[in-house]
Amino acid sequence: MKVLGIIGSPRKKGNTDILVSEVLNGIDMSGSQIISTIEKIYLDDFKLLPCKVCGKCKTTGQCVQQDDFNIVFQKIKEANVIVFGSPVYCKTVTAQVKILIDRIDSSQIIVSHIPDGKTTFSRRIRDKKKGIIICISDLSVLDIVRQSAEVMKCLFRDLNIEVIDEILANKLSKKGDVLKNKTLLQQAFEIGMNLCEKVSI
Repeated sequence: MKVLGIIGSPRKKGNTDILVSEVLNGIDMSGSQIISTIEKIYLDDFKLLPCKVCGKCKTTGQCVQQDDFNIVFQKIKEANVIVFGSPVYCKTVTAQVKILIDRIDSSQIIVSHIPDGKTTFSRRIRDKKKGIIICISDLSVLDIVRQSAEVMKCLFRDLNIEVIDEILANKLSKKGDVLKNKTLLQQAFEIGMNLCEKVSI
């Protein structure tokens, strides 16, 4: 089983990074024999251009833009479990996360129009995956955090990923604030430790 952690924050070693890393650490420390690889990537390390809605991916599922999208998407396709983290910026996910969501939604959802006027949607990705969502903010109320997490779940729905756990938290203003919250760190670690009990590949 391959595990992929995705950091949607442009700030390395920030609160989102720390929480995703703690989940991955818990997975690693669980010692499960079904875990083959654990990888963590930062979306900000990749060149990801906004979707141009050109429609050229509709038949092939392949984006024609010359950037790093296909590299990131290949890692997602190969993973069995995705640990996906984003802070809240201006009441939603970061620009890096939104670009990824838009590009995947455009290329991996097949839209069909049938004669009676209805529109149907189907996924290109058939293999089921499991996912963990981590969404945090500074002073935003938790309702805004939940709203942003719903945006992240759009990506999971497009990729046939079932949410098996989530961490939603606020009042994390400064870099490293989460290190003062031992309860939240323990929650993240235990989610990782218990992952294999909730996943069957």
